[in-house]
Amino acid sequence: MIKVFRTITFLRSMMLLSLISLTNNTAAHHSFAAEFSYELFGVKEGEVIEVLFVNPHAHIFFSVETGEGREEIWDAQSSTPQNLLRRGWSPDTIKIGDRIAVEGNLGLENSRRLWVVTITMEDGEVIYASGGDN
Repeated sequence: MIKVFRTITFLRSMMLLSLISLTNNTAAHHSFAAEFSYELFGVKEGEVIEVLFVNPHAHIFFSVETGEGREEIWDAQSSTPQNLLRRGWSPDTIKIGDRIAVEGNLGLENSRRLWVVTITMEDGEVIYASGGDN
């Protein structure tokens, strides 16, 4: 009897753990419209301070100087690393210290975020990040 109780308890625990895991995964990914504007498009220029080439989306954090001389940190979010690799990117395509101009969809509610469409490097090279497979 105790063995049956332990088995049932174990199975219930595994089911609960599975449900928690499923809930976390579905909540982790969200729609584009929840974070970015389809209508507001912009360009921000600055110096790269951090690059995260990780799932589910790569991020490039860069410092932008405002018209008042203050520094703002912006988060340029792009496609998955796998999609970027298919476009010729590597984890070293953009490095800390690079001067870049990021063009893309602006984040909602003045969030200092951009969904990257293109990045123009200081030497004029244009790097494409979005192509509908995000």
